[in-house]
Amino acid sequence: MIAALTLAAAVLSAPDTLVVGTLADPVSLDPHRATDLAAAAIVSNVCETLVRWHPDGSRPEPALATTWATTDGRRWTFTLRSGVRFHDGTPLDADAVIVNLEAIARTRGLAARAERIGPSVVGITLEQPNAALLATLSQPFFSLVSPRTLAAGGPAAAVGTGPFVLVSARPGLVELRANPGYWGGAPRLARVLFQRAPDAAALAGRLIAGEVDLSTALSETELRRLRDRDDTALDTRTGLNIAFLSVNNEKDGWQDRRVRQALARAIDRPALVQEALGGHGEPARNPLPPSLWGYATRTRELMLDRTASRRLLREAGYAGGLETTLLAVDAPRPYNPAPLRVAERVVADLAEVGIRARVRLAASWADFLDRATRGDYDLAVMGWQADTTDPNDFLSALLGSDAVGTTNRSRYRSPVMDGLLRHGRRTANLRERVAIYGEAQMLFQRDMPWVPLYHVSVSTAYRRSLRGLAVGPTGLSRFDKVWKTQ
Repeated sequence: MIAALTLAAAVLSAPDTLVVGTLADPVSLDPHRATDLAAAAIVSNVCETLVRWHPDGSRPEPALATTWATTDGRRWTFTLRSGVRFHDGTPLDADAVIVNLEAIARTRGLAARAERIGPSVVGITLEQPNAALLATLSQPFFSLVSPRTLAAGGPAAAVGTGPFVLVSARPGLVELRANPGYWGGAPRLARVLFQRAPDAAALAGRLIAGEVDLSTALSETELRRLRDRDDTALDTRTGLNIAFLSVNNEKDGWQDRRVRQALARAIDRPALVQEALGGHGEPARNPLPPSLWGYATRTRELMLDRTASRRLLREAGYAGGLETTLLAVDAPRPYNPAPLRVAERVVADLAEVGIRARVRLAASWADFLDRATRGDYDLAVMGWQADTTDPNDFLSALLGSDAVGTTNRSRYRSPVMDGLLRHGRRTANLRERVAIYGEAQMLFQRDMPWVPLYHVSVSTAYRRSLRGLAVGPTGLSRFDKVWKTQ
């Protein structure tokens, strides 16, 4: 046992190995089925998309496609990068892209038809024009995987074209090794390990000890331990995220929007930000973060108003309050670094207006996500980190009817909202899109399908021995240009 631990420590401290500290395992490493940040962080280093977003979030840039064009926003052509192979040796060509897009259409509802125009040219025809297509295709969950893995049936392994190859994935540890034949140049690191710690305090201790090189999973309490250290650094930015009280719109009681509105007026958001986040966040009122373009500035603040909350409950037939449950999990996320503390605070606030919520603790992050996705809950503290800098993907994932059963875990269905989201995709005029998404946010506040809580500042903590680290606009990092100094 001692020899094994010594060997593990040697691996962790190796100068050619990057250790990423986490607090949750990925639910799935099939890019087309995964929905969680733990999976996205791994997939984005193993698999690649047709296009990716510039690090400053301003524009798309070439990835597996070198050029693209459209005349009407509905018919697109993509020219593929030559000489690229998947990790199993399968060449990247038009046929490989087509089978991937067909798989994505089945699992993620991409309403598109792909066709082979030439050996390295793919045509994509959408059912409707989509101004957000490039942003959508840049998401890690739209990555391309080897056609061999798709042909095997079932969940596809992360066999991509990226700078690192998936070696193994087991509870507590995912191992990647460098892809020496990567088209963008071989990484300077030999391997990347995603290692789960038992809790945030242990994770911070490992970072201080040099056993972990980087983490985005630390709470404000642990970050305070790191701020004044000479051997660690923090990259902190306003997150493209939201934490919210998800409400199962299909359950009795919660189908009435007056009850959901009562929830929104029962919660003291400034106190929640102060007590659960140490003040490192801001109260939310819209389904978009304020740093994302399209954010509506004219919607009303969601002020604490318990008198109005009780009145709405009476009007809905719940003068004596109601009994419910709140699903929670002790698995910190970048948008929710203190999940149990947030859950306790929400439960206490709801009790003030007669909503008596009993916490149901999920056994793991995977269990929590499975229950929430199936709709096996009443209330749940959830969140979202933007996959792109386009509002469409944020709003469609959380509010679109076609995302019920995947990312729309509130199970909210609104023909009016669906129409606004379709309209926002069909026009390429930025001013029109801003107006459409403003109207969508007004509708959101009226229907209140789930309750916005806060937007949290996101910090990436890392050892100062790391060089070449670039944190993307959505908080994800690629490690192909990273190296470690002695």
